[in-house]
Amino acid sequence: MMPHVAHLTPPWPYRAELFDGRDCTDFCIAELEETIDRIGAQNIAAMIGEPIMGVAGMVVPPDDYWPRVAEVLRRNGILLVLDEVVTAYGRVGTWFAADHFGVRPDIVVTAKGITSGYLPLGAVLVADHVATELGRDHGFPMGYTYNGHPTACAVALANLDIIDREGLVERAPKIGDFLAAELRRALADVPLVGEVRNVGMMLGVELVADPTTREPLPGIQHIADTIRAEHGVIVRDAATALVLSPALTLGEAEATRIAESIAEVLSRTTPDGTVHRGAAR
Repeated sequence: MMPHVAHLTPPWPYRAELFDGRDCTDFCIAELEETIDRIGAQNIAAMIGEPIMGVAGMVVPPDDYWPRVAEVLRRNGILLVLDEVVTAYGRVGTWFAADHFGVRPDIVVTAKGITSGYLPLGAVLVADHVATELGRDHGFPMGYTYNGHPTACAVALANLDIIDREGLVERAPKIGDFLAAELRRALADVPLVGEVRNVGMMLGVELVADPTTREPLPGIQHIADTIRAEHGVIVRDAATALVLSPALTLGEAEATRIAESIAEVLSRTTPDGTVHRGAAR
């Protein structure tokens, strides 16, 4: 890990035990302010975070989390850097998740959706005041062998045009909410499911060994592998959840198939994480 980095409690409402009985956002903001006071605002360059934590299990923060974080950082002269590698370019139903949460970050890091994966490309977007600082004197000298590769950039422009022209940004929350509803329907009687959460086409199925204690279910990777192998449905194991980031062009019939495939495998999975053949034991 990098030195001189302070980590904060994730805004994860499902894990209420993290917040000592307090409101999730209130706890996180108090912790942020205490951390700034301890380190000193003058010693902190930026706060970096994913608007929705993807690999952590599609963890969706409360709606007021990012606006309140942004206000604290602005008041202390600290930059807000959002990692939108997963969330940008329509996946959450807006071009950027920052728009969804109503915040204006100073720096946005993006990739993946900028070309829909057809070619590798990433981009760092900066606000005017950051660009002005970087451009002073000799600027910010940097360069990579494939920096600004014209083919990758051409693919990105064509891809973004398709997303815009076909209305995929506006479509994402509709089909994402449909898939979430299908998952909740199909998984309603599966005790291993703690919750289904989504924002647009970012979805997570929290798996628990015990719904009362919310103890995480072991063996999630094997469950994801089984769903892929037996049903041809691609899901990913991430922390304590199965996560899904389907194409924005997903159809309703495909959404129903995804939900029923996951439910079929989980229905024969026991609290120790074992997937049994036939009916669950």
